Amino acid sequence: MGAWVCQLEEETRRHLSGEASGHDPAHAFRVRDLAVRLAAVVGADIEIVIPAALLHDIGHAAGRVDHAERGARLADGILSRSGFPAAKVSAVLTCIAHHHWQPGRAGDPPQASLEYQSFADADRLDALGAIGIARAFAFGGAHRRPIWDRQPVDEKEKPYGVSSIHHFYDKLLRLAGDMYTEPGRRLAAQRVAVMEEFLRIFYLEWEGNDVDITEFGEPLSLGTFPEGTIQVRDHTRRLSASVLQSDPIN
Repeated sequence: MGAWVCQLEEETRRHLSGEASGHDPAHAFRVRDLAVRLAAVVGADIEIVIPAALLHDIGHAAGRVDHAERGARLADGILSRSGFPAAKVSAVLTCIAHHHWQPGRAGDPPQASLEYQSFADADRLDALGAIGIARAFAFGGAHRRPIWDRQPVDEKEKPYGVSSIHHFYDKLLRLAGDMYTEPGRRLAAQRVAVMEEFLRIFYLEWEGNDVDITEFGEPLSLGTFPEGTIQVRDHTRRLSASVLQSDPIN
């Protein structure tokens, strides 16, 4: 792999440093790492997948609207300056320009390459599971979106959605149906299950109904509990069963 990789990592940090809506450098690096693993399974060109994943959200520095197209324009110059293979630039830019999710893959390339499939699945997977839950509320806070609001509102007045909980149904829980790769679909199913369990407990707590379960000393069941523990500093934490499941990619 060329020296361009380190340069692209630095560009990612430079453009997304301080980003507080869940589209920070850590998101880009997680997407890169997962996309590389998916690419290895499906036979995609890793040299295209890596820069697409690293640079896909750099357009966020100037706002959410049109960030994919803006990011592709920025990436064009960055790739040229980094010494990235010129013959592969167009494929990378296609991935970045099309990555902003729309229902039913409406915004995806008509003939999605294996590289786009690997990258898009990784990006969508990072919006699911425990990380996806954290990112949903980070995004909501950054855009002044309430946690949960039952009252109907004018959608036009809420460009980022009615509430963070609504966003689960508007987008996040629908992503599993738009995965391209088989390992992506398996991992999405696991992560969606985490989110569904979170929502179940959220509604219980929001309405105060978890009190009825616990007031007589009955512990609140969160599903299947851990088969092991993990040491975190001076404390022992229980591992959830989902953490202990076999790796769906290998």
